[in-house]
Amino acid sequence: MKKASLIFFLFLFTSGLFSQTTSATDTPVKKKRNMALEFNAGYSMVLGNYGNTDTLNSKSGFAQGGWLIQLTFDWMGKSNFGLAFQYTFQSNSLNKSISNFHPSGMSFPLGTGSWSNHYLMAGPVFLKSFKKISLDVKVLGGLILASSSTFNVTNPTDSANPQNVHGIGTGFAYQVSAGLGYTISDHFTLKFNLGLLGGWPGKEKQYGSRLIGYEEYTDPVTGIKYEKPVYSAPVDYSIKKIVTTLNPSLGLIFRF
Repeated sequence: MKKASLIFFLFLFTSGLFSQTTSATDTPVKKKRNMALEFNAGYSMVLGNYGNTDTLNSKSGFAQGGWLIQLTFDWMGKSNFGLAFQYTFQSNSLNKSISNFHPSGMSFPLGTGSWSNHYLMAGPVFLKSFKKISLDVKVLGGLILASSSTFNVTNPTDSANPQNVHGIGTGFAYQVSAGLGYTISDHFTLKFNLGLLGGWPGKEKQYGSRLIGYEEYTDPVTGIKYEKPVYSAPVDYSIKKIVTTLNPSLGLIFRF
């Protein structure tokens, strides 16, 4: 009888221990999500030389307010710090008041086109969460590819039929931004972002001396006439601009 009682007691003890272990194992553990994709779209407000319409200033960009979109990948490490990789597209129309202006080296006016800027940047990000509210700060650097008629030049060898040669300015780019987010689910966060975005795009183009035709020449001593070659003068173009914009935007963050 005592032996049977002992076996029954051991059975109850091991069953209770197993039940507790299973219960602790079945408790879901909240997964830490340290990666995120961000999409933002907003207004692009021109600042400084980028919006200057002074035709005597070689760095004037003649730009007006526009828009931008950007896609960012965030990888968060320890202590609320991480790395961000970002692509941004920005569009700013040219001021119509200078549509008939001829910059030096151009055979045609600027027209009514626009700036189309592409940015590829990376840098550190700081992210701090306060329950459903999150605050992030990014400092990014990288490359700007700027397309605008302000980078057009004229090929001097086409004197009979001059045409503007379209150019793209390249240079260093930067962005300093701060964002405030509100978490709506385990994966998604709505966000307001304010960023200072800019760069120093430039373009250099050289045209060497080339044969552009012949002209009749009469030797003053012998009176003999012959065809004399005519060469274009060598030309060096150097165009440097400064892009500076303030960009409020709204976006959505997906964490995974």
